[in-house]
Amino acid sequence: MPSNIFEDLKILTVLKCMKERHCSLFLKVKGTLILNEHIRGVEICSSSTNYFPTQCITVKFNKQNYKEFIAQPVFVEYGCFSTSIADRSSVTIRTIPYYCGVDLQQEHRVEDCTDKDIGRNIPTCRVGKLDYVIEKKQKTLSVQVSDFLEDHAYHVRLCLKWFVCEDLRTSALIEVEDPKTVTLSYSYILPCLCIEGWSALPDATRIQVCPFKNYTEELWNDVTYNHISQELAWKLSCPVDVDVTLCSMDENNEHCIDLQDSLYKAPFQVKYSRIDPHPKLCMKFTTDKGSWVRCPFAYGYLPAWNMSVTGQLNKLQLTLLTEDKAEFKVALCNRTSANKCEPIEEQYVTAGTVGAYSAVFNFPQEDCDNNICVQGWRTDVEYSARVQICGVFCEQNVSCAPPQFLWPMAITAILLITVTLVIFTGYLLFRALQRPNQKAFLYSSQLSRSIDIEVKGTSDF
Repeated sequence: MPSNIFEDLKILTVLKCMKERHCSLFLKVKGTLILNEHIRGVEICSSSTNYFPTQCITVKFNKQNYKEFIAQPVFVEYGCFSTSIADRSSVTIRTIPYYCGVDLQQEHRVEDCTDKDIGRNIPTCRVGKLDYVIEKKQKTLSVQVSDFLEDHAYHVRLCLKWFVCEDLRTSALIEVEDPKTVTLSYSYILPCLCIEGWSALPDATRIQVCPFKNYTEELWNDVTYNHISQELAWKLSCPVDVDVTLCSMDENNEHCIDLQDSLYKAPFQVKYSRIDPHPKLCMKFTTDKGSWVRCPFAYGYLPAWNMSVTGQLNKLQLTLLTEDKAEFKVALCNRTSANKCEPIEEQYVTAGTVGAYSAVFNFPQEDCDNNICVQGWRTDVEYSARVQICGVFCEQNVSCAPPQFLWPMAITAILLITVTLVIFTGYLLFRALQRPNQKAFLYSSQLSRSIDIEVKGTSDF
């Protein structure tokens, strides 16, 4: 038996509709073969990867007209193999009786709901339309459903969208005669908190809308600390690619500098053990949309330790104050950027201490430079905040000369003050010398006046 009896096999997806927009999916198979005197018919079978069992149909040829079609092409067609949305089917056509190797097989994938005709006419594809109003004060979502199967009920629920939408046990069923608006309550805002809706049909396609999808900042708030185990933890609440690090706030609380060996890439859960609960110790979250910093000890926690320094010439006076027994290191560094300070001097180790600890260190630093900083941190824990103080050697350093443009201004000011003092002193001396002359003049005037009166009086007498 020649193996090329079958010339062609075509598979098509067809719709059969009971009424408008209420249709079912089927496969139509078209086969072409060259008739042979040994062939009495063909068998066509369809096997599905979904729920449908193998379906077969037998087509037998009419014996009366059989001889007229020998060596002629014969067309066979069957269009009632049941299928479903996005199904993958395998169709095989073979001879009756069956001869080994004389068959033809072909794969076919059924279109999904994104196809215009299928999406419009298959009931399970009509997912409906969800409109919502957010009431943040009441923590509710008012959901209105439209454009779904009118003669079927409709499910609405809240869920967290991961690979699937995880149920939050907040749902509602809209019956056919019910109003098409429901109210759902939520406990917290997350970008993956979504509204899911679907018709009350088996295997109905579902739709999700996520009202808070842009609220990514809410993901970084769930940071916890265990005082007993000294463990800082954070758990991912929604699927997002994020890098997590520990960082230490700078002296102005403007930039958070990453701590070494604290990076977690795209984690589901993060745990840091043996943490120093210092107000400047923070957790940084970085995604492709930006970075967020959370400092769990910034409020409500008193510093377990603190550091103060003073510098003059090449000496550094260090004071550490701690409530618990702790060990520290101190280092001199050069601040090359807002988030980086390069070590430039050997680190000094202080012994374990409780209370105040003070020491003087010699540093080869004589020039005033505001970017020269002193860092101190604990060494008896795994992760510690780095307290950083910059510009220490500029506070009392005599070598820090004022800028050149200030000298002319200073000289001018001194000259003006000197001239003013001279003028004021001369004025006071002038006033002091004038006072005796004025008294003599007044006395002579009075005397002259009295004599004149006496003379006048005598004349009248």
